[in-house]
Amino acid sequence: MMMKLMLLFFVVFLQAQQVILTKEQREWLNNLKTPIKIGITQIPNQVLKTKNGYEGFSIDLFNLFKKKLNIKFEYIYFDTWQKLLKAAKDKKIDVIFLAQKTPSRLKYFYFTDTVLPQQNKIIVNINNNEFMSLEQLNGKKVAVTYGSAIEEYLSYFYPNIILLHTKSEIDSLRLLNESKVSAVISEAVRSSYYIKKYDFDNLLISNTIPYSYYLRIATINQKPILNIILTKAVESSQEEIKALQLKWGYIQDKIVLFDKKSIFFIFILFILLLGFIIYKHIITQQLQYQIKQKEEILKRLKILKDSRLNQMSDMISMIAHQWKQPLNNISLMNQLIVMRYKDNELNNEIIDYFDLHTNQQIELLLQTINDFRDFFKIEEQQQKFNVKEVIENSIKLVKPIFEIHNIKIDFYYEDDNYYSFGYPNALKQIILNLLNNSKDILMNVEKDKKVKITLSKKDEIILSIEDNGGGIDIEIIDRVFEPYFTTKKNKNGTGLGLYMAKILIEEKMNGSIEVKNGINGANFEIKLPLFQE
Repeated sequence: MMMKLMLLFFVVFLQAQQVILTKEQREWLNNLKTPIKIGITQIPNQVLKTKNGYEGFSIDLFNLFKKKLNIKFEYIYFDTWQKLLKAAKDKKIDVIFLAQKTPSRLKYFYFTDTVLPQQNKIIVNINNNEFMSLEQLNGKKVAVTYGSAIEEYLSYFYPNIILLHTKSEIDSLRLLNESKVSAVISEAVRSSYYIKKYDFDNLLISNTIPYSYYLRIATINQKPILNIILTKAVESSQEEIKALQLKWGYIQDKIVLFDKKSIFFIFILFILLLGFIIYKHIITQQLQYQIKQKEEILKRLKILKDSRLNQMSDMISMIAHQWKQPLNNISLMNQLIVMRYKDNELNNEIIDYFDLHTNQQIELLLQTINDFRDFFKIEEQQQKFNVKEVIENSIKLVKPIFEIHNIKIDFYYEDDNYYSFGYPNALKQIILNLLNNSKDILMNVEKDKKVKITLSKKDEIILSIEDNGGGIDIEIIDRVFEPYFTTKKNKNGTGLGLYMAKILIEEKMNGSIEVKNGINGANFEIKLPLFQE
């Protein structure tokens, strides 16, 4: 278990993304005179107070942001959640370490994206464990922490439950252990911690209730720029956050795929499927010739369809990646102006700020659409086109994702005249497929990740794409252009990209494509005819 955790954190460290801030945001951080004050209270395993200080999921999270943002934090400890919440509303602190976004709290705070999804559980006394759902608790006493989000939820949706408010979850569990209430509603990880620490041997964690909540970092609404910065830090740290969730017990490293009942039904399904296959085989003996012809046609159609879907998936992923930050920024600015309106604090300065920055983000979204608009346009006729321009457009599409993974693309050419005759969009799709393959390989390289593109000409145009990912195993290099052959067993590879590239280059564009191992990695070489006037 320890080795798995160490390996996971090592990989996450290598793949850590940088937080991209605007000039205004960076200057705001640099001009801070005092550390950002973070309000904390003990909530296992989010924050734990120890002899050596504080530890837990949230402490590790802010230590990560401290390194990424080069920012100083000061932890302000409160004995109870109620005191912490009051200090935040009184603006005595800048940040609440983790909180749920509820309608009543939007008046006081801004919230980042989710950093810790949670589920509340019904906790019962082992001697009185018949309460398995919230409906069964109607008319019963249930202990909850005063001021918590679950208290607000239960009060609204289950008014017949008699809520007994306590200062902390420890007090709630103590009442349940003494059979003074019928149940406690709380989150499983911290409840397990208290049950073990205080020897509440009579308590049992029962069913999950239909109320998932999502903990976020909350900032005081007088500092919207701080919320934007922390939201960017959360967005760029998804892999590290998953690793911290694993470390502190919020997700498991082992998943049970099938229980005995599932295996039984799978076995029955297998028997039925086997009988169907035998029946189908008997039928196919009578129609063998006709079916083989039909299967060949369907296979060709499936290859074309799967290849298209795979390309569409890549394109949608690229568009989504480039849209995510502008949409997030628009959402945050919309939140700002709504809160100012509710507080009667709207002025011309805020309106102008909203107008300028939302228009900038919308222009980014429109530019992304323009870049991708013609990618899947069907070209019915061959045309004269510049291979150099096709390469530059392809690099433009993948550059944002490559930069996130610290992959450098070097493009070398002699002049601007590399004209061929064929289907430029088809060539663009082929180049993007080769670049994406290089990206997947280079994800496993620690540093100096490079893709070198070289364009030359003599009697024909020669396009070379080479990475430094270590190359292709000599035993399989001759098979990479076969349909459905893929080395991406765990990455949803279809094995169609290179097959379709070979078909398009050779049959549609009178060219050729070959692969060999270069000095540091795989080298794909495409040859296309020069355009003749």
